[in-house]
Amino acid sequence: MEAAGLVNNSILTVYAPASSGNLSVGFDALGLALVPVDGNLLGDCVSIMPGTPYDWTLCLDGPFAHALPQDQEQNIVITSCRRFEQAARAVGVDVQPMNITLKKHLPVGSGLGSSASSIVATLVALNQYFRRPLSRPALLQLMVEMEARISGEVHLDNIAPSLLGGLRLCMPGDARQYALPWPGHWQSVVAWPGSRLETRPAREVLPPAYDRTTVVAHGAQFALFVHQLHQGEAGAAAECLVDLLAEPYRKSLLPGFEEARAALTGMGALAVGISGSGPTVFCIADDSSVAAAAAVWLQQNYLQNDAGFVRICRADLAGARKV
Repeated sequence: MEAAGLVNNSILTVYAPASSGNLSVGFDALGLALVPVDGNLLGDCVSIMPGTPYDWTLCLDGPFAHALPQDQEQNIVITSCRRFEQAARAVGVDVQPMNITLKKHLPVGSGLGSSASSIVATLVALNQYFRRPLSRPALLQLMVEMEARISGEVHLDNIAPSLLGGLRLCMPGDARQYALPWPGHWQSVVAWPGSRLETRPAREVLPPAYDRTTVVAHGAQFALFVHQLHQGEAGAAAECLVDLLAEPYRKSLLPGFEEARAALTGMGALAVGISGSGPTVFCIADDSSVAAAAAVWLQQNYLQNDAGFVRICRADLAGARKV
């Protein structure tokens, strides 16, 4: 078996951005990578450094490290490391265990793609550190597998944008994904109230089946959104950001959501919705003053505690990258 040549013996750190899944109209099929307009990063960082030859070790750091399991074997980062080692060995590359540090900058169960960010940062860092033994499709498939362990289903609406950046159209059930245009002047204001809402419980409030009228309306709205984006009709595209599938059932899990939608729409926001499965909310604005006013309102009225935060973001077009 060939030993993987290391890039060097220094520390390699990879950042993977936060993402907003669904975007109201694209349940489980749309995801947008986010970066704050102030230049700060919003996402997890994973660092790799030479370690013991006996086993993987994980160090937790960052403002939300306390929310993670203290047993490293229950952490998706270590699970991803072990799975990467297996995949690399399957193609004839010997991967030695390393010391891993996860800087957890995203809250768990926030609706901002927290688990996807950790998974993407880990696997991109490992693949770079060991001189890319896995192809991009193989690496993406591995990420999908790891995310399914967290959510219970195969979908890429957080994985794909965190890895590749921008707005991604993802095919549920497999690893196909496609880039979509995103209006460059749009800003997305995201507000995490400081509470936690896991994906699985948020799915349990959804009905097991939908009536035909709802499904047809949803499909038409989704198709029109994609069409208007390609046509460059930003205003018309924003009008399509309506959630007929999840929001009617999930909004009861988000205290203050209806008030936020009314207030932000009244300020001039183009659309307001639930980011992922919540409890983070987002609004889209095409004017910086509207985005700023929305951020102030959310800061004062939507946050539940001092842990919560509001960020004015644009689309992160770079995706996962070395920092």
